[in-house]
Formats: sequence, C-alpha cells, structure tokens
Amino acid sequence: MLHILFGILLIIHGLVFFMFLIYIKLPEEEGYFGWSRKSWLLDRFLDEKIVKIVGIVLWILVMVGFVVSGIVILSKNESWRIIDIITSFISLFAFAFFWNELKPKPKYFILGPIIAIVNIITLLIDKWPSDIIIFG
Repeated sequence: MLHILFGILLIIHGLVFFMFLIYIKLPEEEGYFGWSRKSWLLDRFLDEKIVKIVGIVLWILVMVGFVVSGIVILSKNESWRIIDIITSFISLFAFAFFWNELKPKPKYFILGPIIAIVNIITLLIDKWPSDIIIFG
C-alpha cells in the first residue's frame, strides 16, 4: 500500500516540472511564473538557442525521470530507487544552472532543490526507505 502513495507522489512531483516547459504568459509579462529560458551561468558561454535546448532537455529529463520512477514503484520494481536518485541529481543541476532565471522569484522554487537533496540523502546515503518497507 505504501508503494502506491510513494508512486503517486513521485508522479505528481514529476508533473510539477511541466511548468518549466510551457508558457502561460511570456517571461517579459508581469505575473509570469516559471523558467525564463535563460541561465545565469550558461548564457556566458553558450548561444541563447543552445541554452534553451539544454534547459528544455534537462527539465524534460527531470519531469520524465520522476514520472517513470513513480510508475516503476507502482509496478513494485526495485529499480525505482536508482531512477529517483539519478533524476534528483539532474534536478539539482537544472536548478543550479537556471536558478536566477526562475520567475517571479527563485525563492518560490526552493522546495524543488530541497526535495532533490532529501531524496539523495535518504535513498543513497541512508538507504531509507527499504524495499521491505515500501513493498511490504
């Protein structure tokens, strides 16, 4: 039963990253919420189009990674853990590259990196929760 809860939470967490891929309003407009398609770091070295592509690929990997991890845990497969760990690292890289360009204020998105760090610590370092706890 616990695997259903974890699976649904991972899927929802993954779908939240969809907001970085779509425009409800343009980044220049007041009230914009999401990623502005720029990077405080990558813009210094790469062309604007390349930065957009890198960002879109990273956010898609994060979104798909957490959704897949949720689906895998729902199917009671133990490989969910490695998918979740890898996706959490990708998420941290994406947040690090694009942090200052999250609108309207980066601090509104602080929960994303916190969840990624907690995932890494609990799954990789503490090895908690065990599959016995999750799958019964």
